[in-house]
Amino acid sequence: MSIRNNQRLVYEPMNTRPQVTWPEGKTVAVWHAPNVEHYDYIPPGGGSPQGRLPAPDVQHYMHRDAGNRTAFWRMLRTVDRFEIPSTVSLSLTVLEEMPEIRDAMRERDWEVMSHGISNLRPLYDLSEAEEDAFLHESQVVMDAYYGGARLKGMLGPKISGTDNTADLMAEHGMLYHADWIHDEQPRPLRTRSGARFVSMPYSYMLNDVPLLHAKHYSSDYFVAMVKAQIDQLLADAERDSQGRVACIATHPFVTGQPGMQRALEEVFAYLRSDDRLWITRAGDIADHYLDNHYDAQLASALQQDGAVR
Repeated sequence: MSIRNNQRLVYEPMNTRPQVTWPEGKTVAVWHAPNVEHYDYIPPGGGSPQGRLPAPDVQHYMHRDAGNRTAFWRMLRTVDRFEIPSTVSLSLTVLEEMPEIRDAMRERDWEVMSHGISNLRPLYDLSEAEEDAFLHESQVVMDAYYGGARLKGMLGPKISGTDNTADLMAEHGMLYHADWIHDEQPRPLRTRSGARFVSMPYSYMLNDVPLLHAKHYSSDYFVAMVKAQIDQLLADAERDSQGRVACIATHPFVTGQPGMQRALEEVFAYLRSDDRLWITRAGDIADHYLDNHYDAQLASALQQDGAVR
């Protein structure tokens, strides 16, 4: 079955959907997405971390490289202190080129969410065969360097993709795609094979790069935004009995900087202060949703829309 663009997403407003609940009576699922990224010094396409040409762009390349040399380890101490399970949005080249980071992530049982091979190799304009080969190579890297752990999901490198991305991800056995920032719950993404596949709520609003690095808001603003969003989601879930999802996206080269540690500690302490929060990994959220809510939510949306699967 081919999927037209207007069929990929199913729409149903929150107030008429079948109920979504989380384990142990939790009402908001929270996942931490540290983005551990690799940037080619001389990228294949000639770009740079800031989109400037020509390469090498030493200023912006080294700023990001500092995240993996120093800031990752500072961030890791804070993650450890508050025992935050994490789903790393990972440039997979890191697994081969930075074994110390790889081993630290494996020791903590971090889930790996593909963020491409390198963050300067986007998927735009890839042919279907090229994108299929990329997804195959991604799991080969995991087999070689991360104990064969299955890649359950992906945040496209530079948030890039094609019309074939969701279909190919599902055909490679993946369960979720984080590029679709369109809801506060996982939602069915229809695929040409009929495989069960979902969007996973990621975030630009609770994300240190757009807020702190691009727009230059303060660390206090970042903390306030996290608290405000969590508070509102908890209130909404209590009012309508619909479980919600929040993602907190960090980057070592931003939130791992020395001046950000107090803010990161305050965020994690706040999460640990409320037992209504299910602090977990993206793959665990996807598994629970697929096992318990996917079929009912898809059927309800299709019935409301009058669509035929």
